[in-house]
Amino acid sequence: MKKLLTLLLIISVSIGFSQNKIILVIDAGHGGTDPGNLRSDTGLKQEKDLNLSMALQFGEYIETYLGHQVETIYTRKKDTFIELNDRIKIANDIKANYFISIHCNSSTKPEVFGTETHIHNLNTKKSSELANMVESQFKNRAGRNSRGVKLKTDRRFNLQVLKDSKMPAILVETGFMTNKQEEKYLNSEKGQDLIASAIFRSFRNFAKKNHNISMRTPEKMDTIAETKPVWKIQIMASTGPVGLSNPDFTSLNKTIEEVKIENPTTPFNYKYYVGIYKEKKDAKQGLKEVRQSAFGDAFLVKFD
Repeated sequence: MKKLLTLLLIISVSIGFSQNKIILVIDAGHGGTDPGNLRSDTGLKQEKDLNLSMALQFGEYIETYLGHQVETIYTRKKDTFIELNDRIKIANDIKANYFISIHCNSSTKPEVFGTETHIHNLNTKKSSELANMVESQFKNRAGRNSRGVKLKTDRRFNLQVLKDSKMPAILVETGFMTNKQEEKYLNSEKGQDLIASAIFRSFRNFAKKNHNISMRTPEKMDTIAETKPVWKIQIMASTGPVGLSNPDFTSLNKTIEEVKIENPTTPFNYKYYVGIYKEKKDAKQGLKEVRQSAFGDAFLVKFD
């Protein structure tokens, strides 16, 4: 009964959604009594918790930068158990445009590592397009080992949330928990941020191509729906994109925000920021720490 009420609540909240917006369902795999892949050490997280953390971070990016054009639905936002058929039923019943499920992988061979993005088969063309964008972001921007896009013929079995979906759907395997190094990466704040931002950029680029959406830049964002200004730390401006796996970026151990400036007034049409602060004193402290890194000339930018 509780499960049914939860499902009905999710569906009822979605009834009023504008059909002019893209409806995206984000599915954090496993949950509740289903832990998924088990952690190798008590200091680490079970798969269900890693999936939820990355799903929520991915959703936060969507809501922050695309929220005026994309409605985001989660199959779960807490450590709860949701049946497989109920997960895709949520998306089918609200006529969602896209379904993205987030998981961690495992193997009998501990040396195996890397990302995979699964689709049902090659006939699901939009799923294939989005999946290839995800793996491209993992490989070329996040510096991950991409194992490519996988079909049911590669798996030799069906994934129910992909087989039964009535919309383009992908299942992202973010890494192998059975590989010691990759498990630590999946548990790290840096790793989760890079994974979530890579999936976000993929969806943003896909939606821009297929729906002509635009990304909110900080200059236009209604940040966190508040009247107070916020501060960010600008660490770099460049004439072209800089890979987010750049060692200077990764040494910060912080989420790097890349902003492309449309119709720039200077040659520098890419800007890179870290942090978002409600209080200037906190921003100053963050700036002090950043200036001790390779970005000694970083400075604060105020967004009203």
